Amino acid sequence: MSDDSMKATQKIHKEELESAAFHLHVDTKGDEQLLHQTVENIQEIKSRIKYGILRCDYEYIPTRGDPGDSTSFTCDTNIIKVEGWTFESVQLGMTPAGKYPASEFRIRKADGSVDEYWSKLWHSFPDANGSAAARSGYVRVTEKRKGDVFTEGKFEEDDYIHGEVYRYEPDVIENKMKLAVKTLEESGVIGVTADVGYSQAFQASVRNMTKVPVVLSSLQQLSFISNMYDFRPETGNKILVMTANSNTFDRNKLIPADVDQDFIFIVGSQVGNFGRWVAEGRSFSRFQEDATDEASVEKGLESLCTLCQQGINEVERAGGRVVCLLQECAEMPAYSNALRRRFKLPVYDTMTAINFVKMANDFTLYSGYVM
Repeated sequence: MSDDSMKATQKIHKEELESAAFHLHVDTKGDEQLLHQTVENIQEIKSRIKYGILRCDYEYIPTRGDPGDSTSFTCDTNIIKVEGWTFESVQLGMTPAGKYPASEFRIRKADGSVDEYWSKLWHSFPDANGSAAARSGYVRVTEKRKGDVFTEGKFEEDDYIHGEVYRYEPDVIENKMKLAVKTLEESGVIGVTADVGYSQAFQASVRNMTKVPVVLSSLQQLSFISNMYDFRPETGNKILVMTANSNTFDRNKLIPADVDQDFIFIVGSQVGNFGRWVAEGRSFSRFQEDATDEASVEKGLESLCTLCQQGINEVERAGGRVVCLLQECAEMPAYSNALRRRFKLPVYDTMTAINFVKMANDFTLYSGYVM
C-alpha cells in the first residue's frame, strides 16, 4: 500500500478520526495509564468479532462487497460452503411442509460428454482444488426420480442411464446445513449470513439451528425498512428491489410475510449484462484493463445503473416515488457506493444487514470509552 493511499484514507476518515481522538482524550482526561487501559479494552471487544458466512455449493470468484469474500470485512470471518446446497436448490427454496429440496450434479451427459458447469461445481468442494474427495452423503442415481419440483430429477432420463449423475437427498442437505451452522457457532461467530439473496427462503430453518443471530439475506431488512417510511397507498412510495433474476424471484417465498408487497417494485438484472454474467459465474473482481473477458467492474456498474434508472422511471411514470433501494443479489454490494452517489438514495444490501448485527457487538465511537 502506498503512502498516497494511506493519506487519501486518512482524508476520507478525517472527521471520524478527529472525533475518536477528541472523545478518547475527554473520557480519559489525558491520563496515560487510563488511555492505555482503554485501548486494551477496545481491542478486547474488537477481538471477539468474527462473522459466519454460509456459501452455497457453487463456484465463482467473489469480489469485495460479496460476503463470500473475506476482504469485504474488517473483522475475522469463517466462510463455509454447505455441501449439496446448490444455487439451484436455493432458488427452489423450502417445500410447503418446511423440507429442503433435493439437489443433483450431472458430471457426464448421456452422450458421454462432460457437463462443464456441474463438473466444475462437483470438483470445487470445499475449495477449487480439483477434487471431490471431501464430498459425502450423496448417491449415484441411474434413473430419474419422480416427484414434485422439489424432489424430482433435474436432467433428462438418458443422462441417468448412460451418463453420470450424483444426488443429495433433502434430509442429507439439511444435515449438512446443521453441521455447517454448528461449525460456525462453535468457532465463535457473532452472526450468520449467506452468500446468496434467495437464501431468505431458508431464514427460519437456519435461525432455529443456532443461538446466534441469523440474517441469511439482505431481503430480511424489508421487515425493518417497511416501517421506516410512509407506505400508505396515497403516497406512491416504493422500495426498489434489485434482483439477479426477476423471473425466478418468488415474492411469496422471498419477501418476509410481515411486509406489504404492494410497495415493493422488483427490477430484474437478467435483462442486462450484470444478470447474464452472474448466471454464467463470471468474476466481477476485475477492472476492464485486467479482464480476460467482457465482464468487468466498470461494465457491471453501468449495467446495474441503467436497470436501476429504468426502474425508477417506471415507478415515476405510474405516479410513484422510489424512497430507497435494496439489493437482493450478494454480488451487488460492490456497487452500492456508486448507486448511493448517482441516485442520491439510501441503498441496503447484504453488507448493511451484516453490519447491523456486527454493530451490536463491536466498539462504537458514540459510546463512552471508559469501561
